[in-house]
Amino acid sequence: MFFLFKDLFETEGFGYVDACSFLCLFFLGSERLSELVRLCPWSSSISSLSRKAFRFNPNRFMRRNRERILKKLNLGNHGDFCFAVDDTGNPKYGDFTFGSAPFHASTGPYFGQKILVLVIVDLKTQQALPINYVFLTGKKDSHHVPGHFRAIELLKEALASGFPPLPVTSDSWFDSKEFIKSIHELGCTFAGELKATRLARTNPGPGVRRSKLNTLFCNLINIRLPQTRSQKCKEKRGKAFSQLILFITDLTLPLKTIAVYNRINGTTPFAFYATADTSMTGARFWRFSRARWAIEVLFRDLKQSLGFGSLTSGGEGGAHLAVCIPLILLTSRRLDTKEIWGGTKKETLGTIVKTQREVMLSKSIDMMVHNPNSTKILKLRARPKNPNKKPTNIGGEQKIA
Repeated sequence: MFFLFKDLFETEGFGYVDACSFLCLFFLGSERLSELVRLCPWSSSISSLSRKAFRFNPNRFMRRNRERILKKLNLGNHGDFCFAVDDTGNPKYGDFTFGSAPFHASTGPYFGQKILVLVIVDLKTQQALPINYVFLTGKKDSHHVPGHFRAIELLKEALASGFPPLPVTSDSWFDSKEFIKSIHELGCTFAGELKATRLARTNPGPGVRRSKLNTLFCNLINIRLPQTRSQKCKEKRGKAFSQLILFITDLTLPLKTIAVYNRINGTTPFAFYATADTSMTGARFWRFSRARWAIEVLFRDLKQSLGFGSLTSGGEGGAHLAVCIPLILLTSRRLDTKEIWGGTKKETLGTIVKTQREVMLSKSIDMMVHNPNSTKILKLRARPKNPNKKPTNIGGEQKIA
């Protein structure tokens, strides 16, 4: 994978050893540079890696990543893809960590980073490919920009890069009328979730009372949704929906809204979804809405298998390094499975990473057994000597001398 971005690494001043060190940092799930240096005796020193991290610029790497994804998109039918946008929390316990501020997530308040990511989702494979990202700022920051507007900026950049105006799906955090209106002005179609507490009405005329969504969808006929592959063919239970054309205050666009139930005779919907494309069928609309879960799977794979956002040193460059490198690693896993990773598309990222780690461990053991006095082995013995101090090669250098 290094050779796909070799020229960009060299432009940023990264040598082969430096680039491989940072790739292994996230591939091995290390949280600190000191941990990587202790595990990989061939890597550069902590000071050298830290200086390189400070200078890291993600713009060219993400631009190259978008070009690769766009090639895949143009090989298929644009109707099988959609945009998805969401943010993820990355708790950090340091006041001087770039992008750290007090935020609030679904699990409660936390202090750290909040990273907004734009992806494109393949509806056939339900896999998300990262297009771009941005660090969100806290509300008390003097240069604070709300996440809705940052998401629009990412979409504008993606469209300017050559991506077609695809439907945009999101969770209920992005259901503001400003966001929906901006999506429509960009030529895209909003197809996301609405908050259950959202007030709407069935007619835009004056004097029509606004009501909560639960009230508007009472006593409507439910329509069964097509069964998914995971459901049994003869299974009677399945999700259903009812639909209405609604109007949100200060938004002149009519929204086709569906309420989704867990069964055909359900009375309490578990979610509401809306789209500005009133001609879209409920089944296709549900397909776009469910595609949003692909970005949640992406966040899980990044954090569990690739050390997403784990690096604490390096300032702003290090913060971008800890996000950009895992994103391009995951993209390579999903686009270059056979050529680089040696696995199949059915294997999960966690399985492939685990397999590669076992291969690396086996090769390391073989090297230690067959060549116990090599320079790398001596460094490996020397660097972990003081676990509470900065690892150095002093012990190895003394033995070599």
